[in-house]
Amino acid sequence: MVGLAPGERGLAALQLAAVLARSFSDDLVLVTIVPTPWPPDPNRQDAEYLAYLEQAAEQTQAKARAELGNELSLDCVLHRARSVSSGVVEVARERGASLVTLGSSARGLLGLVTLGGVGQRVLHTSDIPVAVAPTGYVEHPHTRVRRITVAFGRVDGDSDLVIRAAEMAEQIGASLRVVCFAVRPLTVFSGSIEQSAETLVVDEWVRRLDADVDRAVRSYRTGSAGEGDVQTRVERVVGQGSSWAEAIADVTWAEGDLLAVGASTSPVSRFFLGSHASKIVRNSPVPVYVLPRSIPIP
Repeated sequence: MVGLAPGERGLAALQLAAVLARSFSDDLVLVTIVPTPWPPDPNRQDAEYLAYLEQAAEQTQAKARAELGNELSLDCVLHRARSVSSGVVEVARERGASLVTLGSSARGLLGLVTLGGVGQRVLHTSDIPVAVAPTGYVEHPHTRVRRITVAFGRVDGDSDLVIRAAEMAEQIGASLRVVCFAVRPLTVFSGSIEQSAETLVVDEWVRRLDADVDRAVRSYRTGSAGEGDVQTRVERVVGQGSSWAEAIADVTWAEGDLLAVGASTSPVSRFFLGSHASKIVRNSPVPVYVLPRSIPIP
C-alpha cells in the first residue's frame, strides 16, 4: 500500500511502491487521506475546504493512474480520518497490506531519506513493515529490486534480520549484501589517537561483526534457504568515514538497491529505530525497508 497526500506533486512513494509490487508480484493499493475535523463542526463552515481536499485527492489518484498505466493492478482508496497517519494505518489493516510505502518529507535533502511527521507516526503505530523513498526518487520503468543490503550492527547479532532479508532476496531473485558502517570521528586524525591503533580497533570490530553475521545465518536457516547456500551468497562490505554520511557514501549503491534496516519493538512503539539506525535511515541514498527485529528469548 502506498500513501499519498492530496495534491502531492512528487510521486516518489508511488515509484517505490511500483518497484516493490513488481518485485514481489503483489497488487498495489493507493490511499489518499482526507483529514476530517474533530470535533465535527455543526455549522459545516469547513465544507468548502473539505470539498477542495477531496478534489485534490481525486486529482492525485488520477495522476498516479496515468503514471503507472496498465502495467500493475492499482486500486485507489479515498479515506477520511482524523489524521493522515491514523488513516494510513486504518486502511493498511483493513486491506491486509503486507507493506506501507511512504515518501520522504518535503523538507528533506534531495536524494536522501527523510522521515517526516507522518512517516514517524506511521512507523511507531503500525505493525506492518514500512518502506520510505528518498526525496525525488525516480526509477526507470519496469525496474525491480535487484539487491537487498542489510545494515548490520552489534544489536543484530542475535536477531533474525539477516535471515529475513535472505528470505526476501530468495523470494524475488535479488542478491544479498550485508554492510557494516564504521564511523571514525575526525579526532582520530588530529593526533589524539594513533591512526594505526584505530585501524586495529576497526579491524577487530569488523571481524567480530563478521562472526555475528555467520552465526545469525547459521542460527536462522530455513528450509527454502539452506545454511551453506545463504552463506556463499552473502556479500559483505564495510563503509568507513568520519561521519555517517561519509560511511554510507563509502559503499557503492546502484539502481534497484533496497536498504533493510532493523527496528526494535516495544509495548509503547511498534517499531523503534535506535540512534544508529536513525542515522543510517537519514543518510540513505536508496529506499529504506524497515523490518522489525525478532530476538529469541533465552
